[in-house]
Amino acid sequence: MIYIVDKIEDNIAVLENKDTREIINVNISCLPSLIKEGSILKYDGSKYYIDNELEMKRRQDLLERFKRLRNKNN
Repeated sequence: MIYIVDKIEDNIAVLENKDTREIINVNISCLPSLIKEGSILKYDGSKYYIDNELEMKRRQDLLERFKRLRNKNN
């Protein structure tokens, strides 16, 4: 499963399932130490892993969408 870190508050990370949009709360002690808002995590059933490649692709896609919207409004 793939999750996106929506936000981190106190010691809880709010994760959104990329496919189902389900929201779950996970204690940050169960997650990799380098996570931040927007991080992409893969869950293999027992452990979460940061997926840097997928995160970079998602950030690039979002940037391109933003640029298209900005150009459309000019």
